[in-house]
Amino acid sequence: MSERQVIERIWQAPIEVVWELWTTAEGIASWFGPKGWSVEVQEIELEPGGAFVYSMKGSDPDAPARVVESTVTEVAPPNRFVYDSPMGPETMTTAVEFTESPEGVKMVLVISATKDGMTQGAAMGWESSLERFGEALG
Repeated sequence: MSERQVIERIWQAPIEVVWELWTTAEGIASWFGPKGWSVEVQEIELEPGGAFVYSMKGSDPDAPARVVESTVTEVAPPNRFVYDSPMGPETMTTAVEFTESPEGVKMVLVISATKDGMTQGAAMGWESSLERFGEALG
């Protein structure tokens, strides 16, 4: 991987709840995507080589949904979830790791890409998504 961005947060919730929001169709749909976007998960197979397929739709009703067909590469419940998403000829890898600490559940999200310049926009989208994630936690 050529480029990477790291985002860290601490969540005040049980690790099982955090994991469920990250790894179930219903959980993901409740927060994933930037504000103003909706997400529908068509498939999520929590095993290496499994499919993680979802569609994202912005607020413009005339714009088509963007379908993302990712491949799960690593799963270690309730601590680690990694998947690769094709971006044309390039690949973006998203890896999230959760650890329990006295402060709460620490999340380290690493976005890496095979080509420079790909992760900045993704990191901005993740910042908005993570705001929504905090709201979904309640």
